[in-house]
Amino acid sequence: MHSTRLLLATAAFVALGAGALRAAPWKLVLKDGRTFVCEAPPIVIDGTCLFRGIDGVDDSLPADQIDADKTGLINKVVARPHWREIGRSQQILHPGAAGPSVAPSAVPLVSVGGGNVLTLGDSNFEAEVLRSRVPVLVDFWATWCGPCRMIAPTVDALAGQYAGRVKVGRLDVDQSMATAVRCRVHAYPTLLLFKDGVVVDKIVGVADRASLARMLDAHL
Repeated sequence: MHSTRLLLATAAFVALGAGALRAAPWKLVLKDGRTFVCEAPPIVIDGTCLFRGIDGVDDSLPADQIDADKTGLINKVVARPHWREIGRSQQILHPGAAGPSVAPSAVPLVSVGGGNVLTLGDSNFEAEVLRSRVPVLVDFWATWCGPCRMIAPTVDALAGQYAGRVKVGRLDVDQSMATAVRCRVHAYPTLLLFKDGVVVDKIVGVADRASLARMLDAHL
């Protein structure tokens, strides 16, 4: 069981998206003075810090060996870094942030999963998405993710606008990590557009309604 969770977590913290949304290299400072350069902020699970070096090699070490204060300083992060722990409501504080990360409670909590939005998970993903006869827009989100909450009303609106032509669903990555890993989703929110069971388009991060509508229209 432990090895399975480590495998899933290792896959989950691969670089946080592409282009401008990709995280800058993250320097991990240990209490003994050693420094590791990672592709992105690490993930901590069961007291083990999992990270991927810039050479693409996955590695791990006990989380208590990390000097969190020096790691924050070297990455020019004002606030003490918070490692995203599987199953816990914490956020990754990305390198290069101008100031402290916004706590989840500070982000307006919007209602998600409007009447036209399906709740997706590991158990129904194949039936509702991969076998769908119409295109399916899947919003991969997390309850602790501020940008996910920001884009939620837009996704809900699109579900109503494209009802009957496009199926829209939302998948909580913390509840259905196997599917997120399977779809190679590593940054949130990520919106994948499936057609005939294949990903035909992708948007990472917050996008406006017009951009999402153009993506959908291009595949109808």
